Amino acid sequence: MAPSSPVFIGGMYKSGTSLLRAMLGRHSRLFTGLETQWLREDWDGATDDARLDWVSRMALFFDASPDELSTSCGPARDIETCLDRVMGHLTQRAGKSRWVEKSPGNAGVIERILSYWPHAQVLHIIRDPRDVYASMIESRKWVKPEEFAARWCDTVGAARRWLAGQGGKHPAYHELRYERLVMAPAREIAQVLDFLDEPWEPKVAAFDGQPGDFDRVREATGKESPTLRRLANPLTTSRVGVWQQVVPAERWNAVRSELARRGERDLVDELISESNTTV
Repeated sequence: MAPSSPVFIGGMYKSGTSLLRAMLGRHSRLFTGLETQWLREDWDGATDDARLDWVSRMALFFDASPDELSTSCGPARDIETCLDRVMGHLTQRAGKSRWVEKSPGNAGVIERILSYWPHAQVLHIIRDPRDVYASMIESRKWVKPEEFAARWCDTVGAARRWLAGQGGKHPAYHELRYERLVMAPAREIAQVLDFLDEPWEPKVAAFDGQPGDFDRVREATGKESPTLRRLANPLTTSRVGVWQQVVPAERWNAVRSELARRGERDLVDELISESNTTV
């Protein structure tokens, strides 16, 4: 496929989006990097400072100079055009053919993605919602049922609603489960690469850790990411079923009730049933 056919990875936070991004980045044709945070950028009516701030952050994350990326972006005034130009430049610089952008929120804006990049492909990775919530508890982030449910519905729920509106399938959309990825990486990565029409490369599935991302984010932001800390280690199945040690029944029941109130009871039960079968 042409370089103008990017790949977008999305899914609920703590669902394996970073892992999938890191694995695909080992492919000889696919360029990946840290989350660009493009969905947070709205430059309509903003000063040039907002655009320059984003370019500067990208420069830190991708080991480039702000001037280099500003030049590649050119006079673009919208984030889609700037993202396309900057990622295209970085991809070419790395000697690769396609770029991959990973943001959890991508799962909720598939229509927006395909409107600007009609030849893009979307990978939606889903994890047992109970394990996702367990990871949130460990991170002390969005642990209130209302907070968790809102974000889950804006990612997993939104992607499934979009897919339902397409008749249940779409050629640009591929869904995979975190549990299957860590338990049978070769099989799952083979399916992903087949969907992307990219050749099989064993090193993509043989993930042995990527410590550089953790160090880069810590240097750039001063913050330590628990996700990137785990990503520094080889692939493991130890996080499958972690909810059993972390999430008290009454807390999960409260979360499930909130998800049901928002109309997602059937989807939650479906995904949990699939997780139980996989495990």
